[in-house]
Amino acid sequence: MKGFIKTRLEQWLSKRVPSNAKHTLSSRNIFIMPTKFGFAYLFFVVIVFLLGTNYQNNTILLLSYLLASLFITVMMHSFYNFSQLTFSSSAKQNTFANQYIHYPIHIIAKKTHYDVNFQFVAQAGSSSKVRIELCDVGETKVLLPYLSKKRGIHDLGRVKVYSEYPLGLFVTWAMLDFAHKLVVYPQAKKLNSVNNFLAGLDDTANNEKNNISQSQGTDGFLELKNYIVGESQAKVAWKHLARGQGKLSKHYQNQQSSLLWLTLSDMPSGDLETKLSYLCFLILELSQNNRDFGLLLDVSNVNGKSLVKIEPSSGYQHQQHCLTALAEFKQRGPN
Repeated sequence: MKGFIKTRLEQWLSKRVPSNAKHTLSSRNIFIMPTKFGFAYLFFVVIVFLLGTNYQNNTILLLSYLLASLFITVMMHSFYNFSQLTFSSSAKQNTFANQYIHYPIHIIAKKTHYDVNFQFVAQAGSSSKVRIELCDVGETKVLLPYLSKKRGIHDLGRVKVYSEYPLGLFVTWAMLDFAHKLVVYPQAKKLNSVNNFLAGLDDTANNEKNNISQSQGTDGFLELKNYIVGESQAKVAWKHLARGQGKLSKHYQNQQSSLLWLTLSDMPSGDLETKLSYLCFLILELSQNNRDFGLLLDVSNVNGKSLVKIEPSSGYQHQQHCLTALAEFKQRGPN
């Protein structure tokens, strides 16, 4: 029943407050409800009114009318305090598991606003919220934190913007959807013998290099590929660039065989998440040293088929490509 209500509420919100990178608060997307204190206050007003009616005491009746008018005035002022605010936010970021990421939310105010709070609805039970006591005229930026403990690509859902100004009788809120996306990489886990492990990979690559040299007897040219930002300038085919054929990089037979391949099945663990954490560490380590490497995400007992293969390269873009592949990776079952 709870899940059904939540689904229907989200469908209604999607129509009333659709996903957008920019939202302006108005009567269409602002909601108001009395707080616990507000309900207690209203109950007290009713009691005072009943007492005045019962004893036919005009002074008590006048007091109840004053309290009721204050209640309505606070409700109108709550809406006025919240209206005409404009929010905008970027959509996508990336981080590692168990680390906070901060989403910038830009606020444009045409008047002074008080007690504006922000929080992701998905983390409403945590303390990850931001409060602005005074939002003055002009532009303001807040950084809204989010903590994800699981790798993957996550839709962060709606951001709740709310206020209890003034007097705390009403809570005024809006449920805004900025289409926030978060790419969470595995948490890097250092191998106990990382140097020996990399040396083992180098030995394997060198053995392949020697085998090819013995069979081919040459370090001959293999092919031209599109240049990837971060690759060594020594690989650039300058003659082709001078002819106006674009920026290409040269690859050789022995060079291809001697590059490192980081393979999921080679990681020293039986747990998939631990293997991905080891790969994450190796990717960061090799990228920091500006070394060329390839990534092969394979799983045993899946007919020997590789699921993800990223060709050897180097540089920041290659690093991000590999880390994103780790975040997206899902193990397939037997066919």
